[in-house]
Amino acid sequence: MKSNPACVKTVFKRCTKCKHKWDTREAFLSDADIDLIGYQTDFRELKEGLFLFNHTCGTTIVIKAQFFIDLYDGPIFNEQLADSEKCLGYCQIRNNLLQCPLKCECAFVRSVIGIVKDWPKVKM
Repeated sequence: MKSNPACVKTVFKRCTKCKHKWDTREAFLSDADIDLIGYQTDFRELKEGLFLFNHTCGTTIVIKAQFFIDLYDGPIFNEQLADSEKCLGYCQIRNNLLQCPLKCECAFVRSVIGIVKDWPKVKM
């Protein structure tokens, strides 16, 4: 018997520990049981960076930045200032969730972090 691809329901994310699932990105970000705790930068390919979330069951959930990039609609700069004199080092500290004021290629991801961190939460 063949499966019908139209009947397959996609899930945005499933917790590896408690198996709780979020059908959409919006449901995941809105869940009061989810807390953004960090971001791990991939300086070669910014969309491959990792957002780190804690779930109340005690596990950390990792999601690639590419799943949140479309939330940002501002400028993206060409020059990467990481490791330069100007760099504030935000991207090198995993639990630093501050937005970067510099005109750096990485700054847009820092803005995405702010959007994700400030997403309105509801108790599910």
